[in-house]
Amino acid sequence: MDHSHETGEHLHPETFDEVLAEGFPLDKLELLKEVHKKLVKPLLGGAAAFAPKPPGAPVTRQNQADLSPENREAFRNAVVRLVEEGKYLELVRFHMDMSHDMHGMMGETGLYRFLGWHRRYLVEFERELQRVDAVLRPDSNEKLAVPYWRWEDPFPAWLNSFLPANDPDTGTPPPSRKNASPPQKADATDVNIIVNQFSIQNTGLDNENDYTKFTYGIEGWGRRPDGTSLPAHNHGHAWVGGIMNNTMSSPTDPVFWLHHAEVDRLWHIWQQANSSAEPNLSGSDRIMDPWGESYDDLVDTEDLGYVYDSTSL
Repeated sequence: MDHSHETGEHLHPETFDEVLAEGFPLDKLELLKEVHKKLVKPLLGGAAAFAPKPPGAPVTRQNQADLSPENREAFRNAVVRLVEEGKYLELVRFHMDMSHDMHGMMGETGLYRFLGWHRRYLVEFERELQRVDAVLRPDSNEKLAVPYWRWEDPFPAWLNSFLPANDPDTGTPPPSRKNASPPQKADATDVNIIVNQFSIQNTGLDNENDYTKFTYGIEGWGRRPDGTSLPAHNHGHAWVGGIMNNTMSSPTDPVFWLHHAEVDRLWHIWQQANSSAEPNLSGSDRIMDPWGESYDDLVDTEDLGYVYDSTSL
């Protein structure tokens, strides 16, 4: 299915261009670490001020396909305001800092931290959206929530009205697919395997606990019953292409947040049936920096200020 982006307003500040000089394939970890040390660390600066949890009832994260035109516009305007403030760049830099150890490609600890770290990351973005939206829509009784993009659905075309950046290789708006042979995006069958068959499909993990097996699959390292790669989180990044396929700076593309909201929603669904499962983390590894909150603080979405409109696959 074609999901080509159309030329739109660029949200990508020019100050990003030096940082996004090249994409980082997942198998080039040592290169990524070296670039991080020499190029990214100096840009990170001191500790950021984090958005507080807003008062009131939890917000409801909706399927992006069901958002009203008004809520789509509100989301767009809030993102634009965050870019103008420089806050969006600050949020992207959190993800650029690979020392947070939040991806499975970085080893077992990164795999165990993947879901919790990105849950807290989305919460930070959502709270910033709410902060600026309260200024942009002072008379609104609604609080913005991050919508989710179900992987079996087409690319959210309403995001085409504002592109994240110029492609770092060509200097032109990013294409929908950057790879010559783009990976397949997950369909409904794949999602069912990820959530319900995690314990039998991830061969080689027989001695690992259920949390590890589930995370292994949803991040994108699993296999289908026929032995082919099981499309999941990683494949979604590559399928969109462009800057979304750059590990460090993928949040530059606003679709990142919708993609990871679906990761979080599927984890939330899985948690309901596997409430005692947790990652093999201890000590400082259990703390989700830069926020200083423990994995244990991130288990309940309602405590964090949000719920989902659907817990069905």
